[in-house]
Amino acid sequence: MKAELASVAAMPRAWHAQWRQRMFRHHPADHDPVVLRHRRIYILPTRRGLAFLATLAVMLVTSLNYALSLGFIVTFLLSGLVGAALLHTFRNLAGIELRPLAAGEAFAGGTLPFTIAVAAGATVRRTITVAAGGAAITLDVPQDAALPALLEVPTSRRGRLALGRVTVSSDYPLGLWRAWAYVHFPLAGIVYAAPELNAPPIPAGTAGDDARSTLRGDDADLAGLRGYQHGDPLQRVAWKAVARGAGWYTKQFDGVGGGGISELRWDALPHALPLEVRVARLTAWVLAAERAARPFALAVPGVTLRAGQGREHRRAALTTLAMLPDIA
Repeated sequence: MKAELASVAAMPRAWHAQWRQRMFRHHPADHDPVVLRHRRIYILPTRRGLAFLATLAVMLVTSLNYALSLGFIVTFLLSGLVGAALLHTFRNLAGIELRPLAAGEAFAGGTLPFTIAVAAGATVRRTITVAAGGAAITLDVPQDAALPALLEVPTSRRGRLALGRVTVSSDYPLGLWRAWAYVHFPLAGIVYAAPELNAPPIPAGTAGDDARSTLRGDDADLAGLRGYQHGDPLQRVAWKAVARGAGWYTKQFDGVGGGGISELRWDALPHALPLEVRVARLTAWVLAAERAARPFALAVPGVTLRAGQGREHRRAALTTLAMLPDIA
């Protein structure tokens, strides 16, 4: 009996939650491409539209008071124009297909790019505005075409950043009405920690005489060439061989880049440093090791990355530091 009563009491709350989700799309429930239909589109007059409607009301009252036939003609003609503008504004938005494409990467304090495809369908779309997370872009989409809408969302701190609810709107053709719709894709990108300015040199390597050397790979002794592998640093590519058409090769050096493998360890940092300063310092060291073409290993609470180098290794290290909990 108690279970039945609890179920009955929960029904209004569940209905209210479903209604709010349908109206405002608070949760990222749009996993597939979305085609805007009448159920998703809302339309209201803009400030210009409200002023125009108020003017029409004044014209109507004046025409009634003074029995102005010409006033009635002008008032009803303009009223028809307002109604036609409403229909065209709605049609400009109805039928658009939205598809999530990609979420990029950025450092804290920069902008994180998100890309959404906007497909027009069988009609040309004018002045379509796509906005989310404080970023907005307006574009015209040709008939039977799809254009990417790039939203550069400002970032302030490291971690995973969701795009959030996207608002698609338009006030075409006369600016009297604004039609809009909400979509919410589960699209999220990674915000890397901002590197520490004037960070100390990279920690001592496990090989090489100069433990704090930050020489680039081509400043050491050339040991030979090997076949290029995806992810090799561009600094080590044998560009002269590429220019001659001999193929793609990667330079190998004695001393592994002039300093050996760098061990970037969380517990080796001064304990008095705040957490965010530690993360910023390790981020700066990862970027410095990549610039110097030096392999590095990373050890932070809960995660250990083996020694490596290249674009994917750098991304894995920066992502690990970005996703580090606030209490480490």
